[in-house]
Amino acid sequence: MTNDYQQERLAKMMAQMPQYEGQGYDDVIATVDFTLSKHANPKKARKQNIKRAIKALRPMKRPLFFLGYRRQKGHQCVVDGTNCINADYGDLFDTHFRDPYTKEIRPFRPWTGVIPGKGRQLSGTYCPQHMKLYDNLLEWLEVEEAEADPGFFSRMAKKGVAFVPIKKSEKKPEHPLIVKYTQVFIEAQKDGLPILHYSNPMTGENDITMLVFDARVLALTMPTGTTLSTAEMQNYQNNSDQV
Repeated sequence: MTNDYQQERLAKMMAQMPQYEGQGYDDVIATVDFTLSKHANPKKARKQNIKRAIKALRPMKRPLFFLGYRRQKGHQCVVDGTNCINADYGDLFDTHFRDPYTKEIRPFRPWTGVIPGKGRQLSGTYCPQHMKLYDNLLEWLEVEEAEADPGFFSRMAKKGVAFVPIKKSEKKPEHPLIVKYTQVFIEAQKDGLPILHYSNPMTGENDITMLVFDARVLALTMPTGTTLSTAEMQNYQNNSDQV
C-alpha cells in the first residue's frame, strides 16, 4: 500500500503538542465525542440524536477550489481521515463488512448524505468509533420509521391486504451438539471453507452436513478477523478501489 500522507501528517502534528512531545507516538486513532440528548420526551430525544449523528457522520468535503470529498481511500475514514487498516471493529465487522447470508466480505461504503440511499456512495469507510455511531443511527431511524407509520393497516386494507394473527408452532429444541457446533460452521463459512449439505430425497430435509478441510484450500486461506488488515480484506480493498 502506498504511504498514507494524511496519517503521517496527523501523527507529526500530534507529536508536536506539548502533552505528547517526546513520548514516541507514531500513529493516531480518533475518538468521537457524541453526547446523547437528555430531552425528557424520548421521541424528541431520538430526533435530536438522529440530527446530531447525521451531522457528525457527514464526510469531509474538499476545499472550495477542489471538487468532491476528501478521504476516498478504501481504508480511510471519510470523516476524520484516520487509517483504519489495523483498527478493531469487533462485532461491527460482521454487521457492516459481511454479506448477512453468505458471510463473505463486502465493501462498506458510506453515503455522502449519511443515510443509506441518500446521495452517492464513497469508496472510503468509517473508523470503528464512527461506525458505532452509524450503527446507532440505523437503529434510531428504524424505530423512527416504525412509529411514523400509524396508518399502516388502514392503507393496506385499501389495497385489499388483511393481516391475520397466528400462533407460531413451537420449535423442537435442537440437539445440544448442533447448538454447540453451529458457531464452528459459521466461522468456517466466514473463512470460505467448503460446507456440503446432503438432503433426504424423500423429505427434503438436510440429513448430512460436512465441513471439508481441503489442504489446497487451507494453504490459500487465512483466519478471519475484525480488522481491515486481515488477509481476506485484500478483496475488499480491490473492490473499493474500483468504485
